[in-house]
Amino acid sequence: MAESPGDSGGAGARQGPSSGIPPVPLNDGEALEIEARGLRARGPLGTVFEGVNLLVRPAGLTVVAGQGGTGRTSLLLALGGRFRTSGGTVTARLGDTPVDPLRHSALARATPGVDLVPQWTAREHRAERAAITRTFSPQALEAAGEVLDCAPPARTVVGRLPARDRLLFAVALAVAERRPAVLVDDVDAGLGGTDLREVWLRLARLAGAGITVLATAAAPPPPDWAVPVAAYTTLSPRTAAADVARRP
Repeated sequence: MAESPGDSGGAGARQGPSSGIPPVPLNDGEALEIEARGLRARGPLGTVFEGVNLLVRPAGLTVVAGQGGTGRTSLLLALGGRFRTSGGTVTARLGDTPVDPLRHSALARATPGVDLVPQWTAREHRAERAAITRTFSPQALEAAGEVLDCAPPARTVVGRLPARDRLLFAVALAVAERRPAVLVDDVDAGLGGTDLREVWLRLARLAGAGITVLATAAAPPPPDWAVPVAAYTTLSPRTAAADVARRP
């Protein structure tokens, strides 16, 4: 069962200091808001997730937390209009205008299917994104690199980058698509300690620059890291036996 802001389970908004957020927003329009109400999804083995109520705040960092197998990646994709649900609603808005979340969000990473190609250089990734995305902007990529403090040289093979920089470069490429929201999966995969804290802080800085950031991880950043998280939801683990029991 998901917990979200306002639930009795204790999950909710957690604010932190906003120092280091650039005064000029990356997004020159409205930031995307996404709201899920009673959202659920089923697959061949039963329930993927259910009962999700979550408000993804515009120009904020929202975290979907849960261990592997809790449906966190599927929920991320569902909130971005990329995964079919079986009940509940997802509503996306730019200001007061309802919009399609698929057309207004960019996917930085969703493991295992969407990720950087380790053998490619940074230049090759930029060229590939520009070829397949009409809204791609080199200027936005440069600005995102400054906000995220990650701009690998063109000839750098991305598989040789530290895990932190690979993730941040993937996020920068997504920002370069010039959409008001970015989705990023498995933020804490292969990261820990100072590197993980830095990634969370830079994602929060990106949100402060006007981009709605929706991320998944095994756990949200701890309070003592002072990461400005707008909202988060926690997905509970389920067993295969429980999934079978849910089948009609």
